Amino acid sequence: MSSTTPAPPPDLPPDATSEEIEADIEASRERLASSVDALTAKLDVKAQAKQKARETSAQAKQKARETSAQAKQKARETSAQAKQKARETSERVGAGAQQAYERVRTTSPAVLGALAAGGVGLVVLLVIFVVLRRRSSHQS
Repeated sequence: MSSTTPAPPPDLPPDATSEEIEADIEASRERLASSVDALTAKLDVKAQAKQKARETSAQAKQKARETSAQAKQKARETSAQAKQKARETSERVGAGAQQAYERVRTTSPAVLGALAAGGVGLVVLLVIFVVLRRRSSHQS
């Protein structure tokens, strides 16, 4: 049975006094009242439903707090990982730019002059081509 089941009444001796009998009757009344209260609580479906709703609500709130905490922790971890990747990428790009700068800086002036002369020669050829093309289109 459940924990609300009353204890059995004590046995009275056959030569019990009226005070002992009255005390036993009062104890029996208290046990009976306790049993009735327990039965009333078990039969009160509305109160049981409210209690279950309170318990379920408390569980849902606790689960929401736990889920929120987990999401925040995951967001912090993801943010830290993204920042680390950004630092690593920035360092690689910076190192590559530094290497390119050093290559250009250490390239001999003769090579740079040849590149510049080649660029100027290309521009001159383009200008001549454009001029010749315009003349041929005006003569037609």
